Amino acid sequence: MVKLIVLEEGADLDALSCAYGLQLLYEDAHLLKPDYLSKRASEVFMHFRHRFRLLEDAPEEFELVLVDSHSYEGYLKRFTGRVKDIFIYDHHPQAPKHLKGRVDFTGSCTTLVVEELMQKEVDIDPESATLLALGIYEDTGMLTYEGTTYRDARAIEWLLQKGLILSLLRRFLSGGLSKEHIDLLSQYVVSFESLFIEGKKVSLIVVKSEDYKPDLLSLLYELKEVKESSAFFVIVEAGTKTYLFGRSLRDEFDVSKVLERFGGGGHEFASAGKFEGVSGERLKALLESLLKGEEVPLKVKDIMAYPPFLLEEDMPADLALAELSQRNFAGAPVVNAKGRLVGLIYKKNLLKAQRHGIRGSVKDFMVEDFHTLSPEDFIWTAENILSTYGEKLIPVVEQDRVVGVITRLDLVYAYRRHAQAIKAHEKRLTLPQELVPLLKRIGEKAQEIGYRAYLVGGVVRDMLLKRPVWDLDLVVEGDAIRLACELARDSGVDCHAFEQFGTAHIKLQGHKLEFATTRRETYPHPGSYPLVEWASLREDLLRRDFTINAMALSINPENFGTLIDYFGGLRDLKDKVIRVLHPMSFVEDPVRILRALRFAGRFGFKLSKGTEKLLIKAVRIGVLKKAPRGRLLNELRLAMREERFLEIIGLYKKYGVLEQVLEGFSFKEELERLLENLKELVSWHRIEFPEEVIDYGWLFFLLLIKDMDRQIAQELLKDISAPAWVRQSYQLLKDELYKTVKALRQAQKNSEVYELLKNKPLAFLLLVMLYEREKVRLYLERLRFVKVDPEKFKGLSGKELGRAIEEEKKRLMDSMA
Repeated sequence: MVKLIVLEEGADLDALSCAYGLQLLYEDAHLLKPDYLSKRASEVFMHFRHRFRLLEDAPEEFELVLVDSHSYEGYLKRFTGRVKDIFIYDHHPQAPKHLKGRVDFTGSCTTLVVEELMQKEVDIDPESATLLALGIYEDTGMLTYEGTTYRDARAIEWLLQKGLILSLLRRFLSGGLSKEHIDLLSQYVVSFESLFIEGKKVSLIVVKSEDYKPDLLSLLYELKEVKESSAFFVIVEAGTKTYLFGRSLRDEFDVSKVLERFGGGGHEFASAGKFEGVSGERLKALLESLLKGEEVPLKVKDIMAYPPFLLEEDMPADLALAELSQRNFAGAPVVNAKGRLVGLIYKKNLLKAQRHGIRGSVKDFMVEDFHTLSPEDFIWTAENILSTYGEKLIPVVEQDRVVGVITRLDLVYAYRRHAQAIKAHEKRLTLPQELVPLLKRIGEKAQEIGYRAYLVGGVVRDMLLKRPVWDLDLVVEGDAIRLACELARDSGVDCHAFEQFGTAHIKLQGHKLEFATTRRETYPHPGSYPLVEWASLREDLLRRDFTINAMALSINPENFGTLIDYFGGLRDLKDKVIRVLHPMSFVEDPVRILRALRFAGRFGFKLSKGTEKLLIKAVRIGVLKKAPRGRLLNELRLAMREERFLEIIGLYKKYGVLEQVLEGFSFKEELERLLENLKELVSWHRIEFPEEVIDYGWLFFLLLIKDMDRQIAQELLKDISAPAWVRQSYQLLKDELYKTVKALRQAQKNSEVYELLKNKPLAFLLLVMLYEREKVRLYLERLRFVKVDPEKFKGLSGKELGRAIEEEKKRLMDSMA
């Protein structure tokens, strides 16, 4: 049976060399053609490709062989029923040892295979010896890295005896950083800093890219700052995954103890871990806190509520409702008489049953499809369940007993605690000159009364994008209302304060200024309006939607114009990426789904891979259906005002958003064609009749709802506060569109076209033009402008004059070529 060697995505040279060695050991071993290798491994593979036995696809049955890796569970799912046995060759001690293959601690995984070749006295040629030596040399740093063993050196000795080609080694392992390498590092390295832990220098590096680039690791090893460290950790955020690598360069620091706290593994000189949905900034903040010896909540047991409040399945429903209401709980785990978890009960389900007069016990209304956690699970496992399934309550189970409960708020608070250690990136900016006097004046006033004031959100984003800025949003670490009202008093303008929200509005020097006290927000349930508490600038920025909207600009005199960026917003602006701040963002506030697509359409940005994955999950579990209709429709109305509304609609279609927002809506092939044609017509009308520009977004919206149920669409237009001309145009669309189109096609005279279209709203005419372009165009460009001199009909008045003028108009129209 074929032994199929499968390499991890981005496998390094050691893994490739090890795979080749296994082909020397086993005649039935074949390598599944790798999709992506590290740069150096790729170069070696291209040179030695003819020596590998390659398969394009996995056979129907095979024995799975993993090298320099031991995570086989994913492959069992990928190749369901086709894997008949598993071999693992790995030099990381935590790899499972009950499977076939070899697991042992050496500097290089290839060394394990070379030892078997030596033991079995397999004869190899110089090129084979060279290919094997490349893997050992790379993974041990030419036998200089801590973690290198005498066995690695002995393997190299044997390969030298077999005639390895030193010139090829030099060719592929030549060191130094080229300009290309330096450019690559500067593009993707987000931060690089060093700590001193008990006198030992430990470097922390964060790398961010939409795709995993393993070559960056080997380049980082070449940096002088890294080589001078006792140990270093590299965090690579790539798409939806984040990788953490630890390497000890001297026999002074055990990196495995740190990685074990994160669920990673390896040995004291080299360890690694992989995470889903955990940002690089967050992981760095946690890592830094752990290295400093601080207590950091990482596991479910650290944040769960215990002892848990439980309800029994046979308890009467009305009594259960009273118990939940008394404690202000939204739900609780349900257990049977033996104390075993059997379901979850939610207060809203019990209230619904009560309203309908339905009686019964808890088990009649409980949810039996749910997820559980172990106390040892990591917090991000709980976040993944929440973002994937939208569950409000997750029981924590140990040995078949419920020992705690995790709620959405528990996870939000835990994330905030994690974010506390995130450091801001600061950069001095040059502000638009027309705003500098105003902003300096506000900053000086804030300083005078002991506050700190910042520009925040969209205004900072637009400044960085060199877009025009009108309204200014400011947050104040202090009393925002006092600052705004004192500025207003000094300037002789009105101050409009809203005490309950801690906000105030004033108009100054032609700009509308909105002041808000820095605050944090929590959402009791998806899409609800937030609960507000006063907080720091960091927490105020953390509550925002996307990284590009979560930057602040200090305007106090001592650091005027300094950008404060905790979450990588500046880099995401440069990369044209929309990225949420945390994995629960769309579940916490589903309106952000529409907002993400609006910004992506407006700026021509793309969603980050992680954000896109979270958005797709949130739409799939139906969070938009639970969000307040008013907030969704308000966001939709904002989208309609965008210049690139059609692009936004395209994104709505791509992610299946409108089907959840608009009852009875579905995208049809004809609709897509009409939308594209309408875009062209809007451009034509804007150029030909600049004095007639209307809010074109409503035209696209009318097309979207044209085929929906009339009553539902009318209620929607009312809820979205559509202007009268839009509602009138909708009625005409429903009543007269196809009738008008048919009559136009039958019209033989220009005057007949005029009679059909006169006094109709412009919006209706443009939509009719989608079906009968030339005749509507004739009306808009010529027929409606035909004039008759009333002097020609002296002696006539009133209706007679009107009829005469109209008849003359028609005569002139029909005489047109």
